[in-house]
Amino acid sequence: MNPARSFSLLRKPRLSIPSRASSSGLVCPSCLHSFGTTASQNAGHNKWSKTKHIKAVTDKKKMSDRVSFTKLITMYSKMYGEDVKFNPQLANAVAAATKASVPKSLIEGAIARGQGRSATGAQLEPMTLEILMPPNIALVADIETDNKTRSLHDLKLVVKKAGGLVGSTAFYFSRRGRAIFKPRDGGPSLSDVLDEAIEHDGTEDVEEHPDGGFLIWTEPSKLMAITEAISKRFELEVVESEIMWAANEDTQADVDTAELVESLNTLLSGLREYTEVRALFANFRQGTITDDDWDKLERHIDI
Repeated sequence: MNPARSFSLLRKPRLSIPSRASSSGLVCPSCLHSFGTTASQNAGHNKWSKTKHIKAVTDKKKMSDRVSFTKLITMYSKMYGEDVKFNPQLANAVAAATKASVPKSLIEGAIARGQGRSATGAQLEPMTLEILMPPNIALVADIETDNKTRSLHDLKLVVKKAGGLVGSTAFYFSRRGRAIFKPRDGGPSLSDVLDEAIEHDGTEDVEEHPDGGFLIWTEPSKLMAITEAISKRFELEVVESEIMWAANEDTQADVDTAELVESLNTLLSGLREYTEVRALFANFRQGTITDDDWDKLERHIDI
């Protein structure tokens, strides 16, 4: 993430700035021209190929939208409770997800996860899965599951099929809290949010988000308290509030080949198919690959 403008609480404010001709034919005796007797087979094939491509893009967008909606629903359920009658933020998120054709089962499961249980009512337990894609791509998956043995077995198979290894990678990252707030007309300035944030113990950094609004970094244990305080003080909508695995700058790795893009895309999309995977973090950055190839990967990761 490259914020347009940021302020650090630990230092002075700083600026930083996707025909073959038929082999068969008849010859006209008068002009010796050749006429094909078999229709070309390419048109139908090309149409089907294009249809498959469009469907693949659409399916990827649906998966990305579902992940975004379910994360938002889980967050609002955790922050303000699971009863939509007394939780307008949750009610709005559920309505938007329903309009976007997110299945009811996923919505109900997201609400339940916000309360620390599965859709069946079983208690969820947190766990992490650390993954290495040789030679130097590190990932961490945050997981919440009601059956650690089953989840670990299933996800290890996904990693193996993609050519990855399960091993220690947490040292590539630092644990940080991150909250993103949506701007509003007549709302606070970045300086206003900064002045309020420094009053709360555990705030590490306040930034202007590239897409508008504000981004606050916190100590993990202080995230929820600071998120609620800033939201209430300025009447700002919370877009995101979660504890991240932020890649250390000196351990970041470039993605430079199409082959690596495909391997990582196979791994990330495979992991995202499991609802137990709450978030995915990686230490890679774009490198020399195209914007389209980067978009394939970026849509799956949470930082």
